[in-house]
Amino acid sequence: MGKGKPARTSAAILAAAAGTGYASGREIVLFFTQLGWASWIGIAFASAVFGLLAGLLCHCAARWNAESFAGLCGRLLGRRSAGLAGALHALLLALTSAVMLCAAGELGALALPLRQGFLWGMGLALLIALALSLGRLRALPWLGIAVLAVGISFYGGLALDPRPPRVYLRGDVALALEGSPAAAVLLALAHGAMNACLAAGACVRFGREARDPACVGAVCAGMLLALLACANADLLRGGRQLLAQALPTVLLAARWGLAGFWLSAGFSFLCATTTLAAAMGGLTDLLARPGPGRRAAGAAIFGVLPLLCAVGIGRSIGAVYPAVGWLCAALMLAAACRADTLATGGKNDVK
Repeated sequence: MGKGKPARTSAAILAAAAGTGYASGREIVLFFTQLGWASWIGIAFASAVFGLLAGLLCHCAARWNAESFAGLCGRLLGRRSAGLAGALHALLLALTSAVMLCAAGELGALALPLRQGFLWGMGLALLIALALSLGRLRALPWLGIAVLAVGISFYGGLALDPRPPRVYLRGDVALALEGSPAAAVLLALAHGAMNACLAAGACVRFGREARDPACVGAVCAGMLLALLACANADLLRGGRQLLAQALPTVLLAARWGLAGFWLSAGFSFLCATTTLAAAMGGLTDLLARPGPGRRAAGAAIFGVLPLLCAVGIGRSIGAVYPAVGWLCAALMLAAACRADTLATGGKNDVK
């Protein structure tokens, strides 16, 4: 993939959101599959929102030579908002890094025949992410292509398997939102905006080189649509009992025996590692360069995270991460609503 080509930028953006967008299947159930037939409305709308916001971020980054998402928000919403944007985005990236590390650790505990498999899984993911970050994320687009190819093959193959999944755990889920187009649009808007905000660092880093931001957005939307459609078709066939489980994709892959387990674990680890690398790269860009959001970002990370650690990582992530995600989604949508600033704004650099 040549420098500046839409496919390169789109693949990097897709990789940045892989760990939270479609890795385990649980997030797809929460945002889409629980809606039943209306999930298809949500998937189409979420893909369009994600592509539109990614294209907009790339366009802003290229026009203003931006170096951070906080700088873009300051330009679109006013300089006073840059500090808030820097703090929220830094918290989102830091918490996402913690979530991805925990996910890699859990996969290590399940898959590795070693003592302290949790720590081995975390350590391996961290080493890979550090190597990618030190390489300025140049390999991120190729990892995005790998995520797309493996994800479509994996979810598509599961969807084509006619055998019903064997769900041994008891439990069912009441689908209170089933068949609700309004809920589908709202959840899709949140999904698209949150993942676009998470991938904002990749949008800024690679979007400055993008030759056609509109094409980047269209390719991002198409990639996400392909992944979500395959996964949703697979999960819908599993029934309500499957949707109540913590790891629905693992249960679906169990039909393929040991190979299914390794495919599921490998795909989830790939997604977690690429998102971890992108989040770490975004934090580096935010904290290393002078700009209106750097001090706020540093204060948020070094002030709030120790408090979260004192309370407990698991409890903190469960309570704080969704709230930060919703706030970042609202910030992302507010910035998008001020896109008219592009018509009058100059081309001077934005830090």
